[in-house]
Amino acid sequence: MHARRIAIEILTQVEEQQAYASLLLDAKLKQSRLSQQERALATELTYGVLRWQGRLDYLLAAVTNRPWDTVDPALRRLLRLGAYQILFLTRIPAYAAVNETVALTQEVVHSRIKPVAKAFINAILRRLLERHATIHFPDPSSDPVGALATRWSHPPWLVARWLTRLGAEETEALLRANNEIPALSVAVNRLKRRPEEVKERLACIAGSVTPGRFAPGIFHLKDGAEALRDSAFADGWYFPMNEAAALPVLLLDPQPGDVVLDACAGGGGKTALLLEQLAGSGRVIALDPSARAHRRLREARARLGLDRVSPVQADARQAAQLFTRPVDRVLVDAPCSGLGTLRRHPERKWQQQEAGLAALARLQLELLHGVAPLLKPGGFLVYSTCSLEPEETDAVIETFLRDFPEFTVADTPGSLAATVAELIDSTGVLRTWPHLHGLDGFYAIRLRKRDR
Repeated sequence: MHARRIAIEILTQVEEQQAYASLLLDAKLKQSRLSQQERALATELTYGVLRWQGRLDYLLAAVTNRPWDTVDPALRRLLRLGAYQILFLTRIPAYAAVNETVALTQEVVHSRIKPVAKAFINAILRRLLERHATIHFPDPSSDPVGALATRWSHPPWLVARWLTRLGAEETEALLRANNEIPALSVAVNRLKRRPEEVKERLACIAGSVTPGRFAPGIFHLKDGAEALRDSAFADGWYFPMNEAAALPVLLLDPQPGDVVLDACAGGGGKTALLLEQLAGSGRVIALDPSARAHRRLREARARLGLDRVSPVQADARQAAQLFTRPVDRVLVDAPCSGLGTLRRHPERKWQQQEAGLAALARLQLELLHGVAPLLKPGGFLVYSTCSLEPEETDAVIETFLRDFPEFTVADTPGSLAATVAELIDSTGVLRTWPHLHGLDGFYAIRLRKRDR
């Protein structure tokens, strides 16, 4: 299977099944026998189309002689793939981009409409090649939302709400940052190796290795895709972790001997960081209802040597009924819209709808309600999301503090590095932004349960 075929299959699953491109791409590349160059092309095509889908659709609609939303979804995906190569991948000759897309149509389109589909794809891409430089974007003075949404390829509803909250200049900076290609970031597993050893090994694999600015033991890798195929990764020296995602663990500040509940453990990245903070005493209860997450968590436990982790496949909304003994600290890294992670997960801006934010906020509040009774008096709880939308962040915490008046916003831990403390505002909220910090957009707040 070649790079373009892999890309179109992933784009299809992302659109039809609301799947994550990163998981699909990892799985398909593991199964393939592609050269490193072809693997890189498959990755570039997949993420490039998802990042720039809004702009591609606008330009393709301008050269299509029917309403764009009436074009068959499979043909729209093929046209985006071809258009991305024509407009963004200048190293691929335009004629080759057209011919390869027509050939791919032959492979993936149903036989009954194949001749018509090939002719349609060929005509539209050649028309785009001829006319794209003359197509005008919406006028910012009369349509500021449309202008930014089209130029920077984001859904209009998201651009509109950011314009209201952030203003034009900062919104454009955020949109631009969301389309940047992020470095691969990894966290050192100090249970197995020291950061110096890991950095030395990574330097032999990646183009460059840069230490994290905020969280110790994080490295950012340029041209580092091979790091996740190296034997050091298989042996548990390090694991993928965006630097912003490590900050809630630092904010929680678990101490040796603590029992910590990781209420939404996912694949176990934060679980590993929590365990590291315990310095060999105490334990982490890693809770997640998803069978897939639980499987990944068990794999991480074995690979990373997380002996003091107790994985439990269950819903944190029922935590107080599941456990009889209280815990010292709780991390609720809640399921969310993921709108802070668009650099790494560009599909989220097309999958998430504004109307869906309310349902996520209800789930997030229910998770906090589920774990609150389990925390000891005097204990700490950190709530975090990889979203900066008010419904999922401040509004959730405001409601929770009304519902549970025994909780209050806690002071910043004294152990927190000055660079991290600078991210915390006067209300006790930690926020990171792609355009300001070069990290995922993240929200975190530290709460304390008052002593009786």
